[in-house]
Amino acid sequence: MNRHPDKQALRANDKRTERPARSWAADVGPGLTTLGTDNDPSGIATYTLAGAWFRYDLLWVCILSYPSMIALQLISARVASITGKGLTDNMREHYAPVFFYFGVARFLIANTFNIAVDVLAMGTALHAVVGGSAALLSLLCGAASLVLQWCVPYARYARAVQWLVLGMFGYVGVVLWLQVPWHTVAIRAFVPRLVWTKDYTTMLLALLGTTISPYLLFSQAEQEVEERKEGAPSASSARSDQELRKLRKDTALRTALSNAVALAIMIASAAVFEFSHPSPGERVRLEHVLEPFAHGFAPQVLALAVIGSALLALPPLAGSAAQAAASAFDWQRGERRNTRIAFLLVVITAIGIALAVAMTMFSIDPVIALYWSAVVNGMTMTPVLVLLVLLSSKRAAVGDLVAHWSLRMLCWLATIVTGAALVAHFIVEWV
Repeated sequence: MNRHPDKQALRANDKRTERPARSWAADVGPGLTTLGTDNDPSGIATYTLAGAWFRYDLLWVCILSYPSMIALQLISARVASITGKGLTDNMREHYAPVFFYFGVARFLIANTFNIAVDVLAMGTALHAVVGGSAALLSLLCGAASLVLQWCVPYARYARAVQWLVLGMFGYVGVVLWLQVPWHTVAIRAFVPRLVWTKDYTTMLLALLGTTISPYLLFSQAEQEVEERKEGAPSASSARSDQELRKLRKDTALRTALSNAVALAIMIASAAVFEFSHPSPGERVRLEHVLEPFAHGFAPQVLALAVIGSALLALPPLAGSAAQAAASAFDWQRGERRNTRIAFLLVVITAIGIALAVAMTMFSIDPVIALYWSAVVNGMTMTPVLVLLVLLSSKRAAVGDLVAHWSLRMLCWLATIVTGAALVAHFIVEWV
């Protein structure tokens, strides 16, 4: 998943004269904000189920994907910095319409579903703490998120909301509290154990979909465009060598933080469910993982982490989908485009809220819904990654400043792995 360096965005967003309908998709701050955005409720549920159902067998995904995750983020930022355009704008300009519109449709469908399940997760988590109607609480949580997005610049409210995701460190407490077979963890973290079953390949797709999340890559590119427009140091040209070094360092550190928490969730879940051993597809209570550390306050700790991460993730989810739609309509950048994007953002978020309320009324298990949101991301991301990597080496787009071969190699590796996982899933599904 993407780690968004904030830089000049904090300064620009705090101006009272700015319209709140800016490209919030690009404004993701450092530290806890990055942690919450990367590990949204869908990620928390997926990592928990991976540990509960498959124990330590899938730890390698977070470790071995780390270099490719960094490379994908750096390429996204590089393309936008050189061209001064977002990834969807570049794809519209350099690819056949069928590929471009596939990418747009993918964002609208996958992101809207992700918004819906994140809102559902907030309502369900709050229901577990205070009681009441889960449907009404989901509606109120979604409305609160929409009001915050419209009235408060993202960077400003993220500085307050980000403290809620401290609840995620409860998983670290569980790992330190329980007796964990560290020799098994070390082996499984670096040596993949492949099992050719439908449940395993589906979970692999879900982990890839929530770890390498395309919407955050596109948000990173939009941030580069906004920085150029706001007169940041890179506004007149591509990033300098010093800026690129800082970007690489920030990306590596924030990716490491996010993946470390993901590993903690998986290890804690595997240790907690070691003896009960739920089988794939069996229902798992997310708060149960935190009980060895938080005891009777486990639902409250989980609620803080879920609500905080959802509030941080919803703006870039809606924003990247709105930006993709804006590129599909070929709207020129300016105040009129910003206003239209703001309208699309509200519409997309409202649809997600309506879907969340509908799911509560039909008694859909929120944990399974969160998991399948990650699966949808994993199933639809491979073509988008292919277009991104090809774009980074397309001289018609970036001229002579094509991405370094090592970055392209790591990105192709991630693309091939996601594609292979998808093919394997369909083979075991139908054969």
